[in-house]
Amino acid sequence: MKLTPAVTALILSSSGPAWADSASERAAAEILEQRLKNEAPEELAMLQAVAGKDIVVVQGSMDHIEQILSAAKIRHTVVAPEQLQNLDLRGEQILMVNCPGYLPDAGIRKIERFVRAGGLLYTTDWALLNVVQKAFPGTIAHNGRGTESEVTPVVIKAQHDDLMSNMLLRKNKEPEWWLEGGSYPIKILSPKVEVLAQSAAMAAKYGAAPVVVRFKWHDGEVIHVVSHFYRQMSTTGPAIAAAAATAEMEGLSDAQKEAFKNNEAAKETIGDVESSYAFQRMTSNLITGKSRDNVGWRSAYSWTPKAEVEVDGRRAKRGERLRILSEQGGKVRVRDERGNEATISRDAIQAY
Repeated sequence: MKLTPAVTALILSSSGPAWADSASERAAAEILEQRLKNEAPEELAMLQAVAGKDIVVVQGSMDHIEQILSAAKIRHTVVAPEQLQNLDLRGEQILMVNCPGYLPDAGIRKIERFVRAGGLLYTTDWALLNVVQKAFPGTIAHNGRGTESEVTPVVIKAQHDDLMSNMLLRKNKEPEWWLEGGSYPIKILSPKVEVLAQSAAMAAKYGAAPVVVRFKWHDGEVIHVVSHFYRQMSTTGPAIAAAAATAEMEGLSDAQKEAFKNNEAAKETIGDVESSYAFQRMTSNLITGKSRDNVGWRSAYSWTPKAEVEVDGRRAKRGERLRILSEQGGKVRVRDERGNEATISRDAIQAY
């Protein structure tokens, strides 16, 4: 698929709330790259090795994950919602669905099979109701309420978790989460769902504390966040320029801090930069985590047809990956890398 350029950043509004532009995203991306060079060069190499087809972003009118990826220089492919059902999604990939997540039923079925086969689904805000509840019943749901447009502090509940690691730009600081007016609070329906970040303020005001959650679904995983990744409202707190807070920034050398202070991006407020950094770091953690998980995925999907074989109405060809789910007599139940399943002859497959 051909890469689609990122959409234009939101324009600053002259009235109403202060809209955050792309400057804080650029500043955060610069800091992220420098920190990864110092602390985790192997993760930076993973991000730089990502091909556009590895990450597919479904466009949305209310969120723009592609802006975060573009700022962090991570290659990706952007598709329209109506294109999703015709995409050839495989378990090695990452699918990101922007809010609102309005998709045809065929697209929802495609997503369930994609995750079943090991794919990683990343969704925001209204996609909770429009995608996750439909594709993965009994996991998480909209609690029926809507938030106001505000910025709220969040607590990282699972700091040991790879997804949430190193999200803080300054030690002992809490990231702030922008809530779009009408964002959907998350109701947990299954004990298998893990809450990675939460907000006491949201719990008190809207009856649901979770902000970031994850759960397994067969061989894959779903990660959902309240509100949007592309932050359109300025954070709260003192309007201190990021340049004045470089001494507190972790993971940068003195020379890197000095170079950042002299950068135009350092004029952005530290709150905005920290918020953008948290979202970019979490997204980067997700991508590198999936890259590592794919090693185990390839070990599980370690069979291939000797010749073409039908799997749930689709002709799987030699060289495509299969996983054996069960075996009885001379028959095996298999799942292909697209989430289709069938019972076929054991003699029809061989080691990949």
